[in-house]
Amino acid sequence: MDKNDFQRDFDRLFDPRSIAFVGASNLPGKWGYVMPLSVIGGGYTGKLAMINPRESSVMGFPTYRSLLDVKHPVDLIVVTIPASGVLGVMRDAAAIGARNAVVVSSDFSEVGEEGAALERELAAFANEASITIMGPNTMGMYSSSSSLTALGAPVTPTPGQVGFVSQSGNLGVQLLAWGKRRGIGFSRFVGCGNAANTDITDYLEYLGKDPLTGVIALYLEGLKEGRRFLETARGISRNKPIVVLKGGRGAQGSKAAQSHSGAMAGELKLFEGMFEQAGVVEAESSEEFIDLVAAFDAVPRARGKRIAIMTMGGGWGVVAADSCDREGLELAELPATVIEELDGLLPRFWSRGNPVDLVGNLNRSNLFRTAEVLAACDEVDILVVMGALLSRQFFLKSLPLSVLRPFYNMIRYNIGKLPMYLITQYKGLGKAFMKTPGRSGSGSTGASGSSGSSGINPREVLKWTDAALISRMAAMVREYSKPIITVAMDQKEMSGAAKLQEHGIFVAHTPERAIKAAGKLARHGIFANRST
Repeated sequence: MDKNDFQRDFDRLFDPRSIAFVGASNLPGKWGYVMPLSVIGGGYTGKLAMINPRESSVMGFPTYRSLLDVKHPVDLIVVTIPASGVLGVMRDAAAIGARNAVVVSSDFSEVGEEGAALERELAAFANEASITIMGPNTMGMYSSSSSLTALGAPVTPTPGQVGFVSQSGNLGVQLLAWGKRRGIGFSRFVGCGNAANTDITDYLEYLGKDPLTGVIALYLEGLKEGRRFLETARGISRNKPIVVLKGGRGAQGSKAAQSHSGAMAGELKLFEGMFEQAGVVEAESSEEFIDLVAAFDAVPRARGKRIAIMTMGGGWGVVAADSCDREGLELAELPATVIEELDGLLPRFWSRGNPVDLVGNLNRSNLFRTAEVLAACDEVDILVVMGALLSRQFFLKSLPLSVLRPFYNMIRYNIGKLPMYLITQYKGLGKAFMKTPGRSGSGSTGASGSSGSSGINPREVLKWTDAALISRMAAMVREYSKPIITVAMDQKEMSGAAKLQEHGIFVAHTPERAIKAAGKLARHGIFANRST
C-alpha cells in the first residue's frame, strides 16, 4: 500500500489518550529516559506505559515486557531502541491496533544505503498496517491541546497559534526556544526527521485544517513530492501564512542535508519558484525566520505595500526608506489633512512628510497620538514605529540620571557651584510640572511647550510604562486592523519583546529587519487578498 492510500489518524497523534514508550529507561541521558521525562514534565495527563523487558518499573510506572502485554488501547508509541529492533516494534504495534509512532531511533537513510534499505522496509510495513511514523531520526513533537511535550531537549513551548514542522529536530527545538523568548506561542511542533512514510506535506495538510493553527512555519531541506506540496501550500496560504526556512540552498548545504536527514535538497531556483507560486513566504536565515514567524503571529494581514515610518530621528528614517526601495515598499503619501493634524502635535520644525521625524519629541501622549493618526490614515497599509515608543523605562531612568550625575560631578570637582545647580534644577522641574502643553502650529511653542525639541514631561510618568504602551498599541492594532511594527532602541529593550508579542505587537531589532518583515507581510497580503 502507498503511504497516501491509508487514512491517517492525526487526531490521535496530536491528542493521544495513551502513550507507550518502547525502550523506557531509568538511566539519565538515554533517550528512553529523556522522552518520558519530557512528557511527564510537560503536563500530559493521559495513560503512560513503559516498555522494557529488563526493568520492573521506570520512573515509578509499572513496566511491560512488550507492547503485546499492554492491556489498554495505545494511541501513540514512542520508540527509542536501536534501529534493528524498530520493525519488530511496528509489528507489535499493528497487532494491538496502534496507528501512530514517534521513532526517535537513528541509523536509517541518513547513514547510507544499508540504513536506507532498512527505512524502506519499515515504511512499507507501516503503510500496509496504516501506521503513521514520525521519523525515524526525530527529536519528537509537541501538541498544545493535549499538553504533550515529547521532545529530546529541555524545551517547553508556550501554547499559541503557530504550527511548526521541521526536517531538523535539533534546529527545530532550538527555534522553539528562540521563539519562546520572543513570545511566540505554538499549537503543534513536528520533528519529521527522515519522513519514512509521512512527508512534510502530510503535516502541512493537517495544519491547514487545524483550528488551533493560524500560522504555519516550516524548516525543510528537501521534498519528495514537490507538486503535491505546491498544490497543498497554495490552497492553505490564502488563509494561513506559511513561512519557510529552506536548508541546503547551496552545493555544500545540499550535501550536508543529504547526510543529515537523507533529504535531496534539489535546485534552489525550483524551490523559490514554487514558493512564489504558492504564496509561501521564504526566510533567508534562521534570524529572519524567527522575525517573520513573530510578525505573522502578531499582526493582522497587510492590505497593500504603502508604508508610513514614524521615527525619533532623521537618520533612522533615511535607513528605513532605503530598505523600502529594496523590499518593494512604497512610502505612503500623507494627505494634507494628516499633515495638518500632525502639525498640531509636533514641534513646528518636524519633517512634515513621510518618514515622520519626531525630532526628539519626548511627550509620550503626542507619540501615541501621532501613531494613531498614521494608523488611521487610509493611505497607510503598514506602520513602522522606530525608537519612539519602546524605550518604556526612558523617563524613569534618564530623569534621575540627568539630575544626579551632574550633582555628583559638582561635588567632586567644584562644590562651590552646587547651590546654583540645585536652584537651577528646582526651577526647571517646577516649570516642567506646571507647564500646560500647547499646540505646535505655525508660530507656537510646540506640543511640549518649547520652541525646540521637546523635553521630558515629569507629569507623564505613568504613560512611560509597559502597561500604557501595551494598552495603546494593542488598541490601535484592534481598531485599525493594520500591521504595526516597532523597532527597539537597544538590545536591552528586546527583553520586553515577548510581553509585547503576546499582545499583538511585533518588535524588530533594527530598522532594516523591520522593513524586511514589512515587505514580506505586504507581499503575502497582496497574494492572499488577490486569491480570495
